[in-house]
Amino acid sequence: MFDISVNLTNKQFQKDIDSVINRAIKKKVNGMLIIGCSIKDSVSAHNITKKYKNYCWSTVGIHPHYANLWKNNIINKIEKLLKYKNIVAVGECGLDFYRNYSSQKKQLLAFNTQLEIAASYSMPIYLHCRNAFNIFFNVLKFWIHKISKIIIHCFSGNKYELEKCLDMNMSIGLSELFFNKKYRIGSIQDIKLIPKEKLLIGTDSPFLLFKKMYYKIYKKLKGRNEPSLLPNLLKKIVFLRKEKYSILDTQTEKNAFNILNLSINN
Repeated sequence: MFDISVNLTNKQFQKDIDSVINRAIKKKVNGMLIIGCSIKDSVSAHNITKKYKNYCWSTVGIHPHYANLWKNNIINKIEKLLKYKNIVAVGECGLDFYRNYSSQKKQLLAFNTQLEIAASYSMPIYLHCRNAFNIFFNVLKFWIHKISKIIIHCFSGNKYELEKCLDMNMSIGLSELFFNKKYRIGSIQDIKLIPKEKLLIGTDSPFLLFKKMYYKIYKKLKGRNEPSLLPNLLKKIVFLRKEKYSILDTQTEKNAFNILNLSINN
């Protein structure tokens, strides 16, 4: 399996990255994508991939939470980082009108510009959307014919939103967020609508370890999620979809490698 959503640059991982990765390997997590949320964060993510080549890859982008930091020179900084082979997608970018840490105007500017960069460099785009789906889709419809590989991670929308994402040829990243009814908008049975070729899985470590769902693990890990827990997520998906663990394990990993254009020779 492959974890498509790891915030390994987060300060919670500063002291024990080696142990975190070793635990993931023991749980048969065969690779992970480290997410860049700012330029500084993207540089740190790339530095980690250099140490764990052929196991870790990363993205470069500006998360909507940091869109207020957007300046024109950021475009050049993103483009310079894209020359590195271990940086395999643009993002995490998109819209977040739930927290609105950045103005909506700045979020839209950063989102559109990063879509343009992904299209210009023929790169996959790694997306975030919360409480902004209608505007999100209206922005994307101008780009879907120019960007062939699109990932929306931590999907928790309703059936209409899921079908719109699939119509736009997106790959759907699921996390524990989808299984928490406090955050999921649609029916949990919507999971069956995702073609297995479009399914991706990610922990969003160190986030999304919900206390009520994982009380014993939560206490042991002091609330910190990590990639070694990815098999727990896959088991839930397998149970709901009534498919074999081994099949979805292999398929979701294959999907990640395909959409991110990965090979162990990167």
